[in-house]
Amino acid sequence: MSITRIQPESQVALDVLIQGAGIAGLTLAIALEQRGYRVELVERSTGLADAGAGIWMAPNPMQVFSRLGFAAKVIDAGWPITLLRLQDSKSGDLQVTDMSEISREFGFETIALHRAALQRVLHAQLQRTSIRFGCELLSLHQSAGQVTANLSDGSSVAATIVVGADGINSQIRRMAELGGEKRYSGSSSYRAIARGARILTPDAAHEAYEIWSAGCRLGFSKINADDYYWYMTFDAPAGESVASPSAHQYDSLFRSHFPRWIDLMHATRPEEILRTDISDLRPVPKWSSGRIGLIGDAAHATTPNLGQGGAMAVEDAFELAESFVHAGLNESAWQRFEQRRRPKVDWTVSTSWSIGRICHTRNPLFRLIRNLAVKNTPRSMSRKQVQRLYSLQLTPRSQLAE
Repeated sequence: MSITRIQPESQVALDVLIQGAGIAGLTLAIALEQRGYRVELVERSTGLADAGAGIWMAPNPMQVFSRLGFAAKVIDAGWPITLLRLQDSKSGDLQVTDMSEISREFGFETIALHRAALQRVLHAQLQRTSIRFGCELLSLHQSAGQVTANLSDGSSVAATIVVGADGINSQIRRMAELGGEKRYSGSSSYRAIARGARILTPDAAHEAYEIWSAGCRLGFSKINADDYYWYMTFDAPAGESVASPSAHQYDSLFRSHFPRWIDLMHATRPEEILRTDISDLRPVPKWSSGRIGLIGDAAHATTPNLGQGGAMAVEDAFELAESFVHAGLNESAWQRFEQRRRPKVDWTVSTSWSIGRICHTRNPLFRLIRNLAVKNTPRSMSRKQVQRLYSLQLTPRSQLAE
C-alpha cells in the first residue's frame, strides 16, 4: 500500500494520529497532549497487554519521564538497579558499574519493571487522548495540508500529521514507502518473568546481571519485591522461533551454561516464556515522507545489547513533540527531528550490533582476549560511552510539566 495524494480538504479533525500504543506511541501522545495538541492513538491489539516480560529503563528515558512529570510513578512501578554486573560464565566479573555515580550525574538509576506495568503508567497519564483498540490504519491519502487515514473499523480520520510508532514491522513505514530492511543478528532469545524466585541475597537485591558464555548469555534482575525478569540469547537459525515455538532449548542452556541460576527457570511458567528472534533495521534512508513519519523501532529498531530500544523510543517521542512546537505541524518538523536524533540513534544501533557479535563468540582464544579487553577498559572510555548513552541531546523544554 502506498500514499495517494489528493486535494486538500477543508477541515482537519486531529493534529496528530499515531499508530501504535506501545512505549513510543504512548510517550508521544503524553508529550503532545501536554503541549495542547489534539491526538488519537490507533492500536491493533484489543487492549493494553498484560502479557510480556520485563524492561530496563535507563537514566536517559527516566530523564524524559521526569520532564513529562511522572518519573516518580515509573519508579514506584518498578525496581531500582544500583549495581550492574557483567560476568563471564567461567571467570566471573568482567565489569561492575556502580549506578550511584551515574545517578548523581543524571538524576536516576536504571529502573527495572514489567513492560505491562510501564504501559499502565504511561496510559494513566493521558487525560484527553483516546485509543482505538483492535483497529489499524489500512491506507493513507496525503494532501498539502493533511493526511486522511482509512481505518480497519470502517471509519476515516483526517489529521495534520500521522506517526508510525508501530514497531520493527511497521505498516506505516511500508505505506509511506520508506524502505526498511530487517537484519537478523544470528541470535534468538527467551524472555520471561520468574515469579516468587529466591535468587539474590537481600544485600544484592538491587543488582542486575548479564553473564556471557559460548554462543549465549543470560541477564536478569528483580522487577519488584517478588519477581525477576530474565532473558537468554543464543545462536540459532533465523525463523526457528516460528517453526518450533514450544522448543525447550532454554532448559539445556541453563543446565550447560548457567547452572548457578537455574532457579530462575524453575520459578518460571513454561507457557509464559516468550521466544523471539533478535533483529534490527538496516539504516532507513528517511524517517518521513511529507506529513507522515516514524519513531522508535519503526524508524530504527536496534538489537537489545545496550538496553536502549525503549530508551530511544522515549527520547524520540519527546524530541518529535518539541520539533512540532518549534517548527509547526509540517514536513520541516520531521526534518528537524531526524537531523537531531539520527546521530545518536545510528551510533546506538551500530554499537549494539557489534556488542552482540562480541559477547556471543565461541572461540576460546577470542573469549580470553575479549574478557581481558573488557576488564581493562580505561575508565575514560567507559565514561565516554555512559555520557553518550545517558546525556539527553534534546531541545530545552518549551513547556514544563508540573
